[in-house]
Amino acid sequence: MTTHPMKYFLILVTLLCCNLGKSQDVSNEKLNALIDFCDSTKADEILLQHKGKIISHWKRTDFSKVQSEFANPECGSPYMGTASMVKSWTGIVTGILLDIGTIDSLDAPACKYIPEWKAGCENNITIRHLLTMTAGLNRKGPRGVLSQSDMNQYVLSLKPDTLPGIRFSYSNESVQLLGLILERATGKKADVVFKELLFTPLKMDSTTLSLDSVGNVIVYGGCKTTVKDAVKVGQLMLNQGRYDNKQIVSSQWVKASVTPHSLAPYYGYLWWIDKSSENWNYAATGDLGQMTIVFPESELVFIRKQTCDLSPASVNMTWMGPGFLTLLANITKP
Repeated sequence: MTTHPMKYFLILVTLLCCNLGKSQDVSNEKLNALIDFCDSTKADEILLQHKGKIISHWKRTDFSKVQSEFANPECGSPYMGTASMVKSWTGIVTGILLDIGTIDSLDAPACKYIPEWKAGCENNITIRHLLTMTAGLNRKGPRGVLSQSDMNQYVLSLKPDTLPGIRFSYSNESVQLLGLILERATGKKADVVFKELLFTPLKMDSTTLSLDSVGNVIVYGGCKTTVKDAVKVGQLMLNQGRYDNKQIVSSQWVKASVTPHSLAPYYGYLWWIDKSSENWNYAATGDLGQMTIVFPESELVFIRKQTCDLSPASVNMTWMGPGFLTLLANITKP
């Protein structure tokens, strides 16, 4: 890949001047290296926030590198499709409802809210099981809820593949069932609940949840947002549930969300957790490398958006690994 250090330097200088100034702890050299890496992995836009201030906001201007047989016709859109990144937001909304007493316990049976899910009632599946991906529902892949015109009807017909509470199994279906519980608990559609409890308090004015073909609200993926809206969720978590001097979700919930549970040392309440290295972080991620990564000790929040390239390698995020996380974590280190 041919790099253009001067171009990136000028972009950074312009952006940093427009975004409250660069932290003295951050070097242009490290930011340039991060931009080069994200460019090479076909990202379209990244945003890096340090101690609550934007220190880098890069947008792709050369789209020739991402034009192929897998090119997306929506390439260049200012909007970001979250994919599964929104699952973590569903976790936050669950926590808010627990905080205010709308949900009385994570150990409440799903049957209390969605009694028509017969298998859930028969197997004593709880909210906690759904929230931690331990409900016994295996991942169905593209032939699962993703392919259904009526997603709620589909998930309510499912039977667990194993007993709940014995192993971790990541699935879209578990989170869609959790969304149904949020709707029944509040008496409102999930998009209204998210707007009232999360999007409006965080001033996420460019963010909306998606609907399936019959109008069911999708809470496991597909949300439309922008990087500047998405970074607010990461900052909320970094601030222990506070935003604009208001407690949106309790600090206890934030802590629990990013604490691994016994069946998955890398997963909490719909957040991925990496405590395996000195650069401990937690993340909300989705296909194509849509992501929010929070580094608590460095007070960093990183957002990555990819819209243009839909190739299988991009979907699988083969580039993501320890090297990438170290590059990010070292941004503020001498």
